[in-house]
Amino acid sequence: MKRLALIFAMFIGLVATLGLSEVTTTSSTSQGRIHFTTVDVFVDPQGQPLAAYQLEFVADEKTVKLVGIEGGEHPAFSNPPYYDPAALSNHRVILAALNAGDDLPKAKTRVARLHLQIEGEHPTWSAQLIVAASRDEKKISAIVQLSEGAKL
Repeated sequence: MKRLALIFAMFIGLVATLGLSEVTTTSSTSQGRIHFTTVDVFVDPQGQPLAAYQLEFVADEKTVKLVGIEGGEHPAFSNPPYYDPAALSNHRVILAALNAGDDLPKAKTRVARLHLQIEGEHPTWSAQLIVAASRDEKKISAIVQLSEGAKL
């Protein structure tokens, strides 16, 4: 358990020293109407076992509110990622997860599903991968992607 805590602390510490990759997605809605949608967050570790990630999701503060966060599809990340609960009802959140187990994804996998309230036209959002790491605590090159789900 101490090793896991140390890995997570190192993982968070890498944030300041690593570059960021960014992806932006735009959706269109009818102006003034409120509806809900989901945004799936994918991380592609490009063949490396993904043990940890940290990313930032930012949306247009005038039209988007974050109302919920689910875990991902792979068993290693099926629990919701760590985040500051104060970020709910806001437009920005930092997500982080760590799994030092043996069954880790090596291909593109959904690591989280965000639930959003949308008001107005053409909301935008983006995600920046802060860091991704393997089980042996090494930084790996990964890509973050967003995909909007069905409007509710």
